[in-house]
Amino acid sequence: MAEQLTPLAVTNRLVVQPSDMLTAVPPFVFAVPNGWTLDEAPGALAVVRLPQEVDGFWVNAMLTHDKVARSVDFKVAAQITWAKLQRTTTDLTERGEKLMRFGELPVYIRGAEFTGPKGGRKLAQLQALWFAPVTEGGKVVDFFQLVLTCPVEHMAACTPPIMEMLSTFRFV
Repeated sequence: MAEQLTPLAVTNRLVVQPSDMLTAVPPFVFAVPNGWTLDEAPGALAVVRLPQEVDGFWVNAMLTHDKVARSVDFKVAAQITWAKLQRTTTDLTERGEKLMRFGELPVYIRGAEFTGPKGGRKLAQLQALWFAPVTEGGKVVDFFQLVLTCPVEHMAACTPPIMEMLSTFRFV
């Protein structure tokens, strides 16, 4: 015979999303670059891409989010994301890195080039890594990553709109 549950017994076990115990992705805003479009993809919060293929490639910038240990800082995040990228290609080359500030938001930026998995095409990436502001306490921090991927020969044209987009990103 099934146990009879009282409303109080059920209420005491409810988990609400979002709540203090089960937090959501922090709310944010950003401006999509002129001439680009907003899209979606599995595993991404958002994808910003050009509306048409460029030389047979969909130029895109994928925004992702993870909750990571509070001990993760820019150095650790950069090492982890670089190691993940190294596992997907055999000829990865770093093309510079720096820590920038967009308003109050510090962002780690890194460039990379590699041969794409399909067709042997040379691709470039601009990786931007940042953390949401933290409050007191807690075991995790919200980690964001925006990765622009395009053919190497188009990176110079694609970078400025994405940097402009990053400059508009704000947590609200």
